[in-house]
Amino acid sequence: MNHLTHFGLQEEPFRLTPDRNFYYPSSTHTAVREVVRFGLDEGEGFIVITGEVGTGKTMLLRLLMAELPTHFDTALILSPHLAPKELILAIIQDLGLEPPPREASMDDLLRRFNEHLFRLAKDQKRLIIVIDEAQNLPDESLEQLRLLSNFESDTQKLLQIVLVGQPELHARVEEPHLRQLLQRVTIMERLRPLPKDELSQYVHFRLSRAGRRNFRLSRATLDLLWQYSGGVPRLINKALNRALLVAYAHQKKNVDRAVLQESIDSLEESRGYRKRMPRWLWLAVATCIIATVGSAVYFFLFPG
Repeated sequence: MNHLTHFGLQEEPFRLTPDRNFYYPSSTHTAVREVVRFGLDEGEGFIVITGEVGTGKTMLLRLLMAELPTHFDTALILSPHLAPKELILAIIQDLGLEPPPREASMDDLLRRFNEHLFRLAKDQKRLIIVIDEAQNLPDESLEQLRLLSNFESDTQKLLQIVLVGQPELHARVEEPHLRQLLQRVTIMERLRPLPKDELSQYVHFRLSRAGRRNFRLSRATLDLLWQYSGGVPRLINKALNRALLVAYAHQKKNVDRAVLQESIDSLEESRGYRKRMPRWLWLAVATCIIATVGSAVYFFLFPG
């Protein structure tokens, strides 16, 4: 018997890889999703989506791309440590175009790219270029993307660009030397962690998807989970994924606060952190500090 069978689960409920079948439509994700979808439908220029690590940016990207109507063509770039020429080559390759000769110049690449855009326009299609982890793009490549956005017909934009990254991306596009890029940004959204009042729903949703509708966590356990994760989905998943294994090891049928605390401690230790100091030890340390400071003040005021 493995831990899934032990809990009556059909699959892992808290896997760390983004799986659209386990997407929980939180209020924060739904709001960003609707705004971005509107921007894509309206043909807005640059769209910027930022969020802390683990908030679900990749999941959101997959959902958006899966929902795109057939009149969109897409290029998805996942390795943004690319110089301008490398970036254009990566886009051409992701579009499935014939690979250019190795000695092709930047002008040759841009001409090939522009021809593809006009072929799409003839078919009433539009290109969307999505750059993940865009905070890592060199300035020169961000500028190249801005120049790409100049490709347009007499009546419409031929492509849109979606930049997705960590909060540093927001700060970067607002830097003075990138002000021309910022002028092209029509939508800038931030993906935030789950609100606290949706934590229980998120956990129950994923457990239900995995086959257990009646698996509930106590309020004390949820409070500890919130304290550890701050509502970040990846941290929630890591903690509960480990907690199921710990509960199975103890042959428990549920995840209680003690099991979750043990799981969190093991995760922190594996990341090189020490266990949280016990409350009694904090009090002892505080008492020693107060006594030491008090003695120093006394001898300073009354040296004799």
